[in-house]
Amino acid sequence: MTLQNLLSLPPEQRQPQQLLDFIPYAQMMGVCAQVAEDGSAPILFRLDANELHMGNPTLPAMHGGALSGFMELAAAVHLLSTMTIARYPKLIDFAIDYLSAARLDTVFCTCETLREGKNLTAVQVRAWQRDPAKPVAVGKAQFLCSDFSES
Repeated sequence: MTLQNLLSLPPEQRQPQQLLDFIPYAQMMGVCAQVAEDGSAPILFRLDANELHMGNPTLPAMHGGALSGFMELAAAVHLLSTMTIARYPKLIDFAIDYLSAARLDTVFCTCETLREGKNLTAVQVRAWQRDPAKPVAVGKAQFLCSDFSES
């Protein structure tokens, strides 16, 4: 199946992991996605620790850019999995608040669509390591999601 074929499916038939498999950056970083079988929970994105993600070797801590890239990618795949759009959404803005040092360990995140407008969509991303109640970072992404397939 090609990416175009996958994006032509209704959102409920698009599997987030299939979408990630088409994104070279996701493969290089090692990003995975899980969906609850009954669809009751949000998509759970996972980034397993890797030396590639090292920021501060003294702690050791994950690089902020690796964490930010993971969260931005999760937000985009969240939209592709939940909205009827035919192309990868265009990122307009991404703001992140680092709440604590992310150790070089597995990071999880979930996304929530805050507002779906005619052209712009806002997504909130929350990342944590061992305890979902203790996030290491939260972010907000703005995407251009209008139907720009004619351009």
